Amino acid sequence: MSQSSVMQRHVPQTAGKTAAVALLNPVVGEIASALLDLGGAAHRDVVVAYVAKQRGLYRPPDSLRRELGAAFDAYCDGACDPRAPGLLHLPYGPQSARWALTDRGYRMLRMGEAR
Repeated sequence: MSQSSVMQRHVPQTAGKTAAVALLNPVVGEIASALLDLGGAAHRDVVVAYVAKQRGLYRPPDSLRRELGAAFDAYCDGACDPRAPGLLHLPYGPQSARWALTDRGYRMLRMGEAR
């Protein structure tokens, strides 16, 4: 799934209405795409390595680790609930190194892949 396709998705809701999820930071799109490809959740180091590979890098530089970490933190703001309204959360709490898609984000991205 390309970064641009992750950037704009619509989630069906009740009564035929849709809710758009907007990602202002393209790095969040890369993280979401990586998590989707990795099954919905992974250790942050695995996500960083995956994004580095997608960018054509053999080893992820520290600057990429910081960039992805800052984007993830800014986006999810420590959300630990898988039912959170956004795309990303920390499934094992704020001190966890595991990143995950929310239930809604996972369904939305999987559904969009079938289109």
